[in-house]
Amino acid sequence: MDGTERSRAPTDGQLRQLGFSFHVPEVEEVEVFVVDDDATSLELMEAFVRRIGHPVRSFADPREALKAIHEGAPKILVTDMVMPELSGVDLARAARAVDPDIGVVLVTGVGDAGTAQATMQLGVSTFLTKPLELSHLTRALQRAFLKRAADDHHRAMVNWMYESMDRNAQAIREVTLGTLSSLTNAMDARSPHFRGHSRAVALQAAAVAETLGLGDQEIEAVRNAGILHDIGMIGVPDAVVEKPGALSAEETALIRTHCETGVGIIEPMKHLGPTIRYVLEHHERWDGSGYPDAKAGTEISLGGQIVGISETWIAILESRPYRQGRSREQGQEILREREDEWFTTEVTTALIESDIGLI
Repeated sequence: MDGTERSRAPTDGQLRQLGFSFHVPEVEEVEVFVVDDDATSLELMEAFVRRIGHPVRSFADPREALKAIHEGAPKILVTDMVMPELSGVDLARAARAVDPDIGVVLVTGVGDAGTAQATMQLGVSTFLTKPLELSHLTRALQRAFLKRAADDHHRAMVNWMYESMDRNAQAIREVTLGTLSSLTNAMDARSPHFRGHSRAVALQAAAVAETLGLGDQEIEAVRNAGILHDIGMIGVPDAVVEKPGALSAEETALIRTHCETGVGIIEPMKHLGPTIRYVLEHHERWDGSGYPDAKAGTEISLGGQIVGISETWIAILESRPYRQGRSREQGQEILREREDEWFTTEVTTALIESDIGLI
């Protein structure tokens, strides 16, 4: 097999197997409008078009034709160039505004260079001169018909490709999140104090995002970051996670690496989008006292703040090896005391209002 055969485009049958299909219309499915203010010419053009097999509507007044185009554009427009009130070029231009892909055949009794230039400006490759001949009109309609079919096929193919990419990207996201969620659940299960922690953070973060009026995609990104926020804890030994007393400086520094470690795990998965940034920022604080980068204020994304306050809230309520969990009243008091230090008033209020009551 040579290189040409290897690069050959897939056949229609192969594309159908992949889920793409396209109907090439028959001649009798392609409606044509003919427009001419001269009754004899109009009658002749209509008769020619019918003989070819197209359904046809004829108009002596170009303004009536334009009105009909607005109501339902044909696939092809055959129009005389010189008409009162509205020229063929103006009619074609107006028709293209309704349907940019409409096929246009211009008919003129002049046939000069100016006419050709006008057709080129409209993207029309053919204009016919009077008196019309059936064979010439037939070829012109065929060209217009084939160009329209090719344009429709290209558009359908592009749409199908984008839809396929969206489907594939969604499948990849689901597989990735499923795998990483399983890993996160396994890490949470290392300690009875952390069991269900990531799920609780994810659900609470999504509730805060919804309370703040964020869109569906942003809510999903925040939820995913809640699931994955502690993925970097995979690098922290169980002895540190389960230590009942205060952490040493070295142990604290090790814990603080989990944001960057987590990003190192998920960053190659670009389809996760802003989720990656939110995982990195979930321990940053509004006053700059957080980590890993000591970001402050609007340097921190809203999504990072939402995941951060949700994780903080769940951590306050959960018991730890070194303390019992606080009550909701105590937790709200802690967040209010740190309002505009840890998190903004807006985000803090949204957390309190959206408490899902899991812990």
